[in-house]
Amino acid sequence: MSRAEFLPEMWVSLMKKIYQHSWDVSIEEAKKIQEELSRFVMTKDEFKKIEKVLGVGVTFSKDEDKVSVACVNFSFPQLRILDQIVERGSCDFPYTPGLFAFSVGPAILSLLNKIEKPDLIIFPGRGIDHPRKLGLASHLGVLLDLPTIACSKTPLWRDYPEPLPKKGGHVFVEGEKGELIGAVVSTKDSVKPIFVTPGHKVSIQTAVKIILQCSQRYRIPEPLRQAHILAKK
Repeated sequence: MSRAEFLPEMWVSLMKKIYQHSWDVSIEEAKKIQEELSRFVMTKDEFKKIEKVLGVGVTFSKDEDKVSVACVNFSFPQLRILDQIVERGSCDFPYTPGLFAFSVGPAILSLLNKIEKPDLIIFPGRGIDHPRKLGLASHLGVLLDLPTIACSKTPLWRDYPEPLPKKGGHVFVEGEKGELIGAVVSTKDSVKPIFVTPGHKVSIQTAVKIILQCSQRYRIPEPLRQAHILAKK
């Protein structure tokens, strides 16, 4: 049986064996886990083809003790909805800057266990552009051994370079050591850009191409937009 033929619960169980850790940890323990996991992050294209792209949406209750998570699977590049699922559960790890995965990771993994396996996942938030190089997209990308991309409508960098205000305009952003850590991307003409970072097994160049292909009528890529709408409902 090929990996593509695994049932959803089988591929999640298999990938958890690569690096399994507890989610019920202290803040200091969580940071150590991130530092260890970051060594496994790949920023090159490590896939054969992308035919299914899944978007993840996350919303918190007002007191942040509950979280709603949605997953919407799309055909790619046609962008037809294949399946979708949403659940609401408790948030046992309080939201802490830099440790977003520990608040929502268990709920996302649980939901992915109930939906058809995608070829690539688009997450809200950050990827490798993170204090310990392991934002949500990179963290879960390593655990699942899947290509992942992070996308944010909120600026990730101060004084970021402005791309051309036409769809397809983009400017790459470098880290302290000169490495590419993300891009500022115009997904529509004459609208504010969005902020893209690689998660795992995807180069920044390919991440930008995929985000642009997933952005049709709206500023936010359709898988991420639909997942957010579903989670918010």
